[in-house]
Amino acid sequence: MSTYTLGQNCHVILSHAEIDSGAPYGFVSPKDGTVRECGAQFIRQVESESTTYTDIVTGTRLWINFDIICADDLLEPNGAEHTPTRLQDYAKLLDFLSKPSGIQCTTPVGTFTNLGALGFSADERHLPKHSIIRVQLNNVGFYFPPADPEKIAASVWDGPLTWETSYWV
Repeated sequence: MSTYTLGQNCHVILSHAEIDSGAPYGFVSPKDGTVRECGAQFIRQVESESTTYTDIVTGTRLWINFDIICADDLLEPNGAEHTPTRLQDYAKLLDFLSKPSGIQCTTPVGTFTNLGALGFSADERHLPKHSIIRVQLNNVGFYFPPADPEKIAASVWDGPLTWETSYWV
């Protein structure tokens, strides 16, 4: 599948320039009553010396946590069958977890750029019929607030936005 829509056929979308030529990949989250059910949890740490906007942007650490479920016969949020298998989703996740930078993560509040799988990056629970994986990505270098995913998609090199109105990641 090449088109992913949050809340329709996935809950979190990841992309990276070196994985499938940058094509987005949507993952389904488990319905388990956690704070990350069907979305993401954000943890921010601002350095106490930060006083200006520039200091805050450069002195903020961001951790994005979300759970995904990998299973055969998995249903998407809209009730349709999730076509990738348990092993296909798991293999794709491992591709993303091998990247220390350059990951984009689209969540219900927007797209976060320049993320990496650094340090603790996954807590995996593999059960007989499914796997539940808590993923943690964090910012690499400067912190950028979430951006409109459609504007990011239009900012690619040959996209319709101008140099001044594009996001550069």
